[in-house]
Parts: sequence; structure tokens; C-alpha cells
Amino acid sequence: MSDKSHPPDHGLDRAVGFVPPGLDSLVLDSNSQFSVTDRVHRALRCAIIDVQLAPGAPISENSVCRQFSVSRSPVRSAIQRLAEEGLVEVSPQRGSFVAPLHLEQLHDSHFVRRTLELALLRETAAIWTPAMGETMRALLAKQERLLLERDADAFLEEDHVFHRTLAGLSQREGVWPAIETAKTSMTRFHRYWAQMDRLADVLAEHSMVIDALERGDSAAAEAALAAHLDMVFVILDGIPKEQRRLMPF
Repeated sequence: MSDKSHPPDHGLDRAVGFVPPGLDSLVLDSNSQFSVTDRVHRALRCAIIDVQLAPGAPISENSVCRQFSVSRSPVRSAIQRLAEEGLVEVSPQRGSFVAPLHLEQLHDSHFVRRTLELALLRETAAIWTPAMGETMRALLAKQERLLLERDADAFLEEDHVFHRTLAGLSQREGVWPAIETAKTSMTRFHRYWAQMDRLADVLAEHSMVIDALERGDSAAAEAALAAHLDMVFVILDGIPKEQRRLMPF
């Protein structure tokens, strides 16, 4: 009999030796509304960002064709698109591989994301309304529920929704795609190192931002969001050197 007092983990407490499930775990979306190329691209892109495919893992056209039961042409096009996005590296001699996680790229992505999200937050603070607070509180409540359920994968999805919604309140919807692009490297890191203790802190940090906005303290809200976004490097710096050598960056 299972112990219901301890819900099952979903992507939690990944040790440094975490081994992603690989290509065999992937399923192609059957929605015929999108082209085969689009569906293959989406499946591979999500798998790379969610670290179902490990940094440095080979992606052979033949293997993808077999896994998804599709022809070579859409697979080749999808891989080329991923290469243009920086998620796959293609070598004529060695083939295609999931792009490694580079610390330099992480720093650059963080700079872009931090700059844009803080700028949008300042604009949101200037037009903050009780209705906005209700919207964000509902998202925090959902995050708290997922935390109690120990569903890290769903929690990280809601983290994305939280940041996207908060940015959208500024009424500058056109800025979010640039933030989302910058978030890719950071999301891969977070997915690789998703731990329960950290997710509890994420919820607390999100709450601090909303608390400050509801008080009308824009400076405190900005400081809270900046500290939240900067935490990725605090975590990296806290990983022992012998463990960092085992990580894919």
C-alpha cells in the first residue's frame, strides 16, 4: 500500500548525476493543424528545454524519423530550425547534438531577461490595480498547491506563467517574446537542477514581489524581482566544485 502522506515526486530533487530520459521518451503531437515539421520542431524543442534530451546528446535524423514515424525531410528542417535557435549544434563531420549549456550564454541571457523584466515591472507598478493583484494572487495560490503536491514540472510551468502574466500587465505585450528567447538557457538550467527546497523559495520570492506591488512600494518590488532573477548565480556559486564538474556546463 502506498503512503498517501508522501505524494510522488515529479521531477524533484534531481541529483548532479540526473540522467535525462532521452529520445525514446518523446511522443509526437498528433494535432494535424500543424505541419509535420512544426510538430517535430516543437517536440524536440520542448525536450531540449525540459532536459528530456541531455546537453550534448546526439540527435540523429534516422533516430528521430524512427521515433516519430516520419520522413527525413521534416526532421532535417526541424533540426535546422533548432540550430538557428541555438538549441542544436550541427557539424558536417560529427552530426547534430543538443547544444551544451554555456555559462557565458547564461550570463548574457540573464542580462537581457533581467533588464527587460525590471523595466516592465516599473511600468506595471505605475498602473497597478486591485484587479491585477487578484490575478497574480490566483497564480500564487496555484503555485502553492503544486508545491504541496510536489509536482516540480507543473510548478516550473506555472513559474513561466507567473513571469509572463506579470510582464503582460505592463501592456507591452510585444516585449515578452524577447524575454522568452532569453529565458531559454535559464529554463534549461532550472529544469536540470529542479529541487524541492528551491521551488519553495521561488514561491516566497514571487510573493515578495506581489506584496510590494500591493503596498505601492515599487522600489521594493523591483529589488525583490532582481534578487529573484539573480538567484540562479547564487545557486551556481553554491554548488561544490567536485559536483559542478559533473554538470553539463
